[in-house]
Amino acid sequence: MRIFDYIDTIEKPTIDNIRVIYKAINVKYDELIDMAVEPNSKNYNKWMQTLGCLKASENLLIDCITNNKITDMEWLQLKCDIYKYQVKYGGLKYLNVEA
Repeated sequence: MRIFDYIDTIEKPTIDNIRVIYKAINVKYDELIDMAVEPNSKNYNKWMQTLGCLKASENLLIDCITNNKITDMEWLQLKCDIYKYQVKYGGLKYLNVEA
C-alpha cells in the first residue's frame, strides 16, 4: 500500500500505525543520506535541505514511539510535515508501507 493511501485510511492513529509510517520514512531518509554522502555529489546542498525537511517527521515519529502514544496535535503535525515534504521535494508518492 502506498504511504498516502495508508495515512488517509487512519482515523485515530495507534502506535502501530506510527511504527509502520516510521519504517517507510526511515527507508527514504537512509536513501537520502546515501545520496548526500556520494563522492563529489553536485547536489549535496539540495540533499541536505531535503534531509532537514524529512528529519522533522522522523523526529516526531521517534518521540511518539518513545512515549508510546500520539496525540491528535502530533498526528496533524506529522501529516502536515509529510505532505509538506511531498509538495516541496516529492519522492514519497510511490513509497510503500508494510501494513
